Amino acid sequence: MVSVKLSLICCILFGLAAQTARAGVFTLTQFVDQHQWSVGLEPEVTLGDNSGFGINAKFTYGLTPLSNLQVGIGPGSGTRQFRLGGAYTFDFLPDIDGQLGAGVALQGYIYKLQSGVTENDLSVIPYTHKSFKLQNGTAVDPFLALPLGMSFIDGTYKTTSQFVMGSFMKLTPYFAYSAELGLSLSNTYSYIAGGIVYTH
Repeated sequence: MVSVKLSLICCILFGLAAQTARAGVFTLTQFVDQHQWSVGLEPEVTLGDNSGFGINAKFTYGLTPLSNLQVGIGPGSGTRQFRLGGAYTFDFLPDIDGQLGAGVALQGYIYKLQSGVTENDLSVIPYTHKSFKLQNGTAVDPFLALPLGMSFIDGTYKTTSQFVMGSFMKLTPYFAYSAELGLSLSNTYSYIAGGIVYTH
């Protein structure tokens, strides 16, 4: 019943996709084993004066035993009409043997703005997470991340930072659901997001 409700929420957000959302952390903290892959949909609601909706589709591939490569794309309207980018994740502390998992992602995205100008965002995203199982067998994986970066628009730049917290719930061996909150620290937006991920 919970999975049906979560799927319904994701579908509603997908149908509302538009306006000013940025690409969130989403699956960067979810390591994919070497030669495996995952695909996910990340509906997102941006908060504040530039509130709106957006959606990102993300494909992640297990490049090495400690690194993943991700490609993301998303439609929209309003301030940000389109985004395309990717990330390289180095998971230097795997979530095993009772220790916290930790890693860092290098991410770059290009945004097409409503004015016709292009915005280029580059960021470094350190993160930590820890998976554990509930009594009903559901695996829960909360995470914290601190995206730090620079945004380049029309020959000018600004530094950006956010604090992000969220969690994944793995209800089956292949499907997981996410919930995420991003809080603006400097020159960016706060947002809430959710999503669904299939891992193969």
